[in-house]
Amino acid sequence: PRPASWSLAPLPPSLNAGELKRFWSVFNRHTTVGRRDYATARCLADLGLRCQEVANLQLGDIDWRSAVVRLPDNKSRRTVQLPLPQLTGSALADYLRHGRPAVSNRSVFVLHRAPVGQSATITTVRGAIRRAFLRAGLMWSGTHILRHTAADRMVQGGIPLKEVADVLGHRNMDTTLIYTKVDLPQLARVALPWPGRQP
Repeated sequence: PRPASWSLAPLPPSLNAGELKRFWSVFNRHTTVGRRDYATARCLADLGLRCQEVANLQLGDIDWRSAVVRLPDNKSRRTVQLPLPQLTGSALADYLRHGRPAVSNRSVFVLHRAPVGQSATITTVRGAIRRAFLRAGLMWSGTHILRHTAADRMVQGGIPLKEVADVLGHRNMDTTLIYTKVDLPQLARVALPWPGRQP
């Protein structure tokens, strides 16, 4: 017989608080590119956006008065609204005011080298995050770890799974249920005592 194999069995990898602190510390926010890369990272780790969603973000997608980010959902042809956390909004505002070149392009994130002002691409976002992980001495290289980290922080913060699924854009709740395994305080409440353990 083969060993049992359950779907969604492994724990989703995510950055712990110490690793996240190291990650944020390596962005040089005194430079224009550093401000851009920091803002892209905040969108990934705070909003749980996919790499492509960050690259495609438009100036008109941010509603500063309501503190929401609107994302077009191409599959359902409707607009998804996400709350804009203060730290994410501050990073975006800092980049837009003090880092982004004055160009007519409506993309939030643009290139700072030739061709200056052209929309940033998925490669731009991935490269910025990969270099940040290297500077922080972290083993990760892809952007998806930041999406997992966003989900982990939401679950640990007591956000209902339905809301986590909505933020992440999951259509199937089974995809979101994997994050219940990282809610250790709640799991400890329902865990049975180990046989033979001293009370």
